[in-house]
Amino acid sequence: MVKIIRKSINKLTPYEKRLMNKTRGRDGRKDFNKDYPKGTIFFFVIDDGKIKSFGGLEPVTLNYLGKNYKILGICNIFSVERGKGYGTILIKEIIKHLKKTGKTGLGFTGRKTAKFYEKAGLKSKKDFSLRLEMENPKTKERIPDPDGGCPGIYLEGKDKLISKMSKGKAIATYWLPRLKEPHF
Repeated sequence: MVKIIRKSINKLTPYEKRLMNKTRGRDGRKDFNKDYPKGTIFFFVIDDGKIKSFGGLEPVTLNYLGKNYKILGICNIFSVERGKGYGTILIKEIIKHLKKTGKTGLGFTGRKTAKFYEKAGLKSKKDFSLRLEMENPKTKERIPDPDGGCPGIYLEGKDKLISKMSKGKAIATYWLPRLKEPHF
């Protein structure tokens, strides 16, 4: 029987952290207690007692046209077993949480995987990563997307941030000290 577990960042078990590090295939390991801010929530899809899919929502402050927006960054989405519907179950649970909170959820993905997120219920905007830049609060140095643009996947919240950004040409800024280059 499939079940979904939601956990705050500080409640992750060593096993969950190891699995997430291993399956994400990143160079270097993450310290989930240090790399993600307080308030980050991870969702796990479990079947037969095993984690089949996971992903998170990370608190992010975006500044757009001089106004700060508190959104949730969609992060670390991964299915251990693909093609069995676990990723869709995960995204639908994330959408349910976003709707309950009323917050905008925004993440970034590859061009090929954007269709999956759309089928699961999120919307996407081509090259939306070009509309955001990291901005170091101390130096004011801005770091644009080094990949030349990738799709933004999102669920618009009560703040209507994505609609506002889509109508204008201004760049939104954010700062996540754990990142060396843009993307949540």
